[in-house]
Amino acid sequence: MVAVKFGESTEEYHLLLDSAASNTWVMSEKCTTDACSTHNSFGNGDSSTLKTEDTTFSITYGTGSVSGTLGTDDVHISSISTSLTFGLASNVSDEFSSYPMDGILGIGRGDNSDGTIKAPTLMDALSSSGSIKSKIFAIHLSRTADGLNDGELNLGELNKDRYDGDINYIPTVANENGFWEIPVDDAGIEGTLLGLKGRSAILDSGTSFILMPEPDGVALHKLIDGSKQSGETFTVPCSTTTPIQISFNGQSYNVSTADYIGGKMDDGSCKSNIIGRQTFGESQWLVGDVFLKNVYSVFDFDSSQVGFGVKSGGKQESVSSANPSGTATPVASSGEQSSPTPISTPSSSPSVTGASSAAVSSGSSADLAPTGGSPTAQQTVSASGTAQQSAAGAKASATGGSGRATSSSFAFSIALGLLPLFIESFYRAGNTCSAF
Repeated sequence: MVAVKFGESTEEYHLLLDSAASNTWVMSEKCTTDACSTHNSFGNGDSSTLKTEDTTFSITYGTGSVSGTLGTDDVHISSISTSLTFGLASNVSDEFSSYPMDGILGIGRGDNSDGTIKAPTLMDALSSSGSIKSKIFAIHLSRTADGLNDGELNLGELNKDRYDGDINYIPTVANENGFWEIPVDDAGIEGTLLGLKGRSAILDSGTSFILMPEPDGVALHKLIDGSKQSGETFTVPCSTTTPIQISFNGQSYNVSTADYIGGKMDDGSCKSNIIGRQTFGESQWLVGDVFLKNVYSVFDFDSSQVGFGVKSGGKQESVSSANPSGTATPVASSGEQSSPTPISTPSSSPSVTGASSAAVSSGSSADLAPTGGSPTAQQTVSASGTAQQSAAGAKASATGGSGRATSSSFAFSIALGLLPLFIESFYRAGNTCSAF
């Protein structure tokens, strides 16, 4: 989650960073539903510079919905500020009582001209105001199990201390939904590739898992000795030490066992954080934090491309997809990693050092040294809260051009980002997705 302030308010609002939607909103002081009573809300009583209007918005999610009116005020993200029109949610459904975020910060590709909130997006506003040099952002996600709490969001320029070598840029796939979607070369394990063709990945910082159509999920898990299928979910031996590899633009990237192996089941096996579920098209995967924690991810609006960097420090190596085994270093799992932790309210305020580096982390944020760029070229965002592994970002339904169709199914609610708190008990009980 990203720490944001609005207008004259000194209150810190924790907004969930959402790379698969472009709408930004915060809970309104006029909201009287139960969900708002447990969150920070914003309104005219907090800032005299807030300008409200009668224009309404309504967004339906996989689980829950919000609606309200629009407002315009300065948005302060670390050391930068820009005027932004955003949603003031006066009606927030009960599902949000279980989530810690006070709203959503949309950084998807959509321009919102036909969106639910018809106004320039955050990235549009930052770019047009000159607050950032380039219309680009990058994310380094912190793995909770490592205890580093050093997640980082860079705006306008990359942090070269976060990756080694060059960024591997992949042109995006054209779509009307504002998705950061890129072609997938193939996937496999230890040099054994599935021979997939025509697949694409929708990259979503607000989705905890990787979701792919069931045939692809089955084929991938068959390469893992001892894996088993139960409907759309899979289990693997907890002692598995072999990383999964996904290839983009000629480079293969490891997905560590620390990320794709989840909590222990009653039978002694561990659940897989790769789900066999079609969320969109038959060839589209929804690729969330299970993968994104393994790379430094770059999202470039101006050139319509996504880039991946090998994280600095040797924790992840990309290798030629012609030789996926290469020198990539497997990251062993003890088999005792817990299930994704239910989202809980952030316990501390974030700290920020300098104008070009900040934390997006679980727990309290870490101080990071800035590298290169002027304060307006690379700005910083600070956040606190729970693990990115368990926090899932809300995705808009097809109420506008940047939205998506609503579904009542459990797995689709994961795809849309709002991960219900019953996810842990769901896996422990061994239920199928159709049960919800």
